[in-house]
Amino acid sequence: MENKAPTYASLLKLRRPPDAAEIALPIEVVTPILGGSPQTRTIDAVDIIRAATIRGHLRLWWRALYAHQYDCPTALYKDESERWGRAADEHGGRSAVEISVHVTHPGQVDTTDIQLYDSKEAKATVGAYALWPARKDKNQATAPRRRPGTRFRLTLRVPAHYEAEIRATLRAWLLFGGYGSRTRRGLGSFKLIEAADKWLPKMPDKEEDQGKGLREAFRSLFGRDIFAAPGKSPTDVPWLAGATLHIGKAVPEAEKAWTTALDWLRHFRQGTDGPPGQRAREPGTGKTQPNRPSISNWPEADKVRHLTGKTQSHPPRHNQIPVWPRAGFGLPIIGQFQKQGRNGKHYDEPDGFELRWRRQQGDNQQQDETEEYDRLASPLIVKALPLANGQFVPCALWLNRAYPPGEVFLRSVENSAAPFDQLVAPGDTPQFSVLDGKQSLREAFFDWLRAKHQTTVVAL
Repeated sequence: MENKAPTYASLLKLRRPPDAAEIALPIEVVTPILGGSPQTRTIDAVDIIRAATIRGHLRLWWRALYAHQYDCPTALYKDESERWGRAADEHGGRSAVEISVHVTHPGQVDTTDIQLYDSKEAKATVGAYALWPARKDKNQATAPRRRPGTRFRLTLRVPAHYEAEIRATLRAWLLFGGYGSRTRRGLGSFKLIEAADKWLPKMPDKEEDQGKGLREAFRSLFGRDIFAAPGKSPTDVPWLAGATLHIGKAVPEAEKAWTTALDWLRHFRQGTDGPPGQRAREPGTGKTQPNRPSISNWPEADKVRHLTGKTQSHPPRHNQIPVWPRAGFGLPIIGQFQKQGRNGKHYDEPDGFELRWRRQQGDNQQQDETEEYDRLASPLIVKALPLANGQFVPCALWLNRAYPPGEVFLRSVENSAAPFDQLVAPGDTPQFSVLDGKQSLREAFFDWLRAKHQTTVVAL
């Protein structure tokens, strides 16, 4: 007997609750998309915007909105699973939220390599500080991306008793998230093609009112102050409650808002402008790439030199006690030293290095390979935040999250561990003055941002 594929009309209809609500939004992606496919370093030519990927993003933003209301991880997992699904068992596991996507216009595929700096041969790639993982190397080709412009219609069908939560979650994703990978660096951000005034905040006209006004707009949209202090210590789940949010000036172009926010972080980590002691790196001197920065004023490079015994070519300006302040922006940190000078001189520098983290001894962890971790998501989001009038503001959002109970260390190097959020080693003198006297990387970054770029404070 011949087997024939069933027709669409013959398929069993999905049984939905009789009180199911439908939420439908036309969305446009306004910054490049990197990833989003089931396979790494690829984009899907058929399933361009995947419902499964969106579900994962929405799950994260549901946690950011609601996890602080739970005292028990088991209860959090139960409620999260009811809404967003879990691995199926005898009790089920299907998500209560049905997601469907209809792509109306796919963005163009971009396969050009990522240029980090301006040179005589080429200009730096727009957004290179976010896109650098897509660069080609000796082992793999450049990862393709989608240029801005992908349009799709997103439809969510939800039980009525979850509708308010799902609407709030969707709104948080539209505002602070994105599609694909590297969304915390502003990739895959959105604008709404219709009904923006119902979903996005309105910015007050007077500049002096914009911080309080935008926070009040968020309060009106979400029905509560999502940034209000939670009255409890943070956990390792990121919260919007107790988060810090700064914004810049509104602009019509998403790309401009995105690159402005991205440059805030880049300048804090690698910037060369400003007087000695107030810049992250010393300016470059090369003729072919004069904008490429030189020696870092952060302590990590000197600490690696001390720990590996490679101190001759560049005598360290920091002491030998380990400290890894930039781990607070996320891990792993993978780096390499320049061993060949622009003048042809060879430098005896350390080999490539990797910073990871591990749980502290006695934290009920078995002493095996699972003790070490190479991934820790950044609590900082820099992106273009969409407004109801079609404009965008550059924003820096630091989610309220505790560091895990562990320490940062240099992979394969003994005696290299240091606590999270230690900015200056005992007895050391910071070469980047913004670190001096600060209690956390979060404090150092936002104090610098306010002073350097006159950002507007929305949430402390």
